[in-house]
Formats: sequence, structure tokens, C-alpha cells
Amino acid sequence: MQLDDIAAALGISKTTVSRALSGKGRIGAETRERVIACAKEMNYVAPAPSLVTAAETNGVTHNIGVVIPMDSKGTEAPFFQTCMAGITKCCAVRGYDTLMIGAEENDISHLKRVISQRKVDGIIITRTLADGSMEKMLREAEIPFVAIGRSADESAVTVDSAHTEGCCELTSYLMMNNPPERIGLLLGKMDQTVNKSRLAGFEQAFANAGLTPNADLTVTGLGSEILIQRAVSELLRRGCGCIICGDDVLCMQLVTVLSSMGTAIPRDVKVASFYGNDYLDMYSPPITSLKFGAADLGMTAADQIMNMLDRGSAGHPTILGFEMLIRKSTM
Repeated sequence: MQLDDIAAALGISKTTVSRALSGKGRIGAETRERVIACAKEMNYVAPAPSLVTAAETNGVTHNIGVVIPMDSKGTEAPFFQTCMAGITKCCAVRGYDTLMIGAEENDISHLKRVISQRKVDGIIITRTLADGSMEKMLREAEIPFVAIGRSADESAVTVDSAHTEGCCELTSYLMMNNPPERIGLLLGKMDQTVNKSRLAGFEQAFANAGLTPNADLTVTGLGSEILIQRAVSELLRRGCGCIICGDDVLCMQLVTVLSSMGTAIPRDVKVASFYGNDYLDMYSPPITSLKFGAADLGMTAADQIMNMLDRGSAGHPTILGFEMLIRKSTM
């Protein structure tokens, strides 16, 4: 008789069964009683202590899993590296180690394997997806988690930057210095919740002014250099005088495309980004952008998950601020 048999009989996870039988896991009294009763009925005998892992013995590994998107471009690396550094630093102070878990849009098998093998006590998701698949899986496995960014799971504990507010403020600034009908927007894939927030902020700025964005100058779902080249050519053909990029990766690609076309910034077209990095500051001219604290996001998320584990805290949504940097690219 194995833990899997008890889990199948009760319709719960193996992790829940193990924690209930160990007496040290974060399990409700009613669930614990059901598991113990089922184990007795099925004549379950626990393995010898020498064959039981530390996690199965006391339900604690002192590891925090950090889900990192493996399909991210190299230019996105600075954000995730800085965020990971913040997480690792905070975890180390509290006596926890971090385990990096790779995930792609359509493949979270690595995360599933880590959870099934009970290698971590909690999870931090560094990029949320619109379908909420990771959050759903973690809830079913009863693993505490914190998501960096908005989550499709409305009850999830999240740590996010004020993307919508920041994008609204930057767009409003640009609308004061450019004809609103000539402002364009380039956004990446809309299955990423952060891009939904950025679009909402962009549209809110227009709504505040009693206007609507020029639909012909708003392009979303950009995921390849060819699509970006086509989008930029079309925006310029339609008379776009100011292009806002959804993130730093798109912005760097935009600058490259404009340079190849012989289009000067800001003489021919102004450029801004809803997310900035150090590279954009070093461009000539430097790019107007929003700055968010990646390390602060990581440290706050780590603090949240460890409070949930160590103190039984329910956790709470946290929104961090932003800085708007006006550079020569929009002057």
C-alpha cells in the first residue's frame, strides 16, 4: 500500500496525504482525520525511517522554488537575474535555499516534477500567464505560492509593480507633447498578464482625456523580429510620430529597425518604453522609460512566501511604485 493509493481513494494529492500522516504539515484537522482513517482502513504501513526523505518525515525542505520563463529572450535576462538575486538574498537571511525551476508557455512539466517529488515548501512565479495554469496546479497540490505580477487566480497572493498607473502616467505625458492621434503602441504577447496591464494603462490615459487611441497605430502580439519590422514600417507609413514600446526588449528591437531605415530619434519619430533597463539609458539618445525595481519585487515576494510558511500568514497583494524617466528620445 502506497501514499498514491490513499491519495487516489480520497481524491487529494500525495503531498497532502504525506503531510497529514506526518502530523507536521499545514493540513486542516478534518482532512488529517480523513487521511488517517483511510490509511487505517487500507492497512497502510509507513516506510522505515531510514528510507524516508527529510521532506516526508517533517514536511519541510527549507527550499523555495522560483519559476523562471525559459522562453524569455536574452535581453530579458537582467530583469530575471536581478529579481532572482533579490529572492535568494531574502531567502538566505531567513534560512531558506532557492531552487530555480524552468517553465515555458506550454510546458510546466519541470514544475510538476518538482512538486510531485516534494522538493520545495513554497513557490514564487516570476511571470504569470493569462490562463492561470501554474496557479491552478499549485492550488491542487496545496503548495503555498506567490505570483510576481497579476494573476488569473483572483485569490492568489501577488506582488506587482504599478504597471497600469505608470503606463497611464507616461502616456498622458506624451499626449501633452504630441498629437494623440499620432501616438502608436507596440506590445508583445497578450497571454502575459503584464501586457494586459500595460495596454489598460495606455487606454486609460486616452479615456482620461476623453479620447480613444488610434486603433491603426496599436499593434499587439508581437513575438518575432519580422513582425516588429512590419509593424514599425506600417506605423510610420500611417504617420505615427511617437512610438511607445510595451517593454525594453521591443524597444531595443525598435531602435535597431529605425536605425536600419535611416529614421532618426527624435527628429523623425519619438520613442518611449513602458519598461526600461540600463541599456536604454546608454543609447544615443537615451530612451524615455518607466523604471521598476526588479530586486524589490523579488525580495517582497520572498518575504511574503516565507511569512506564509513560517508564521501561517495568509499573505496579501502588494503593489510597488515606479519612476518615470524623461530622456532625449521624446524631447
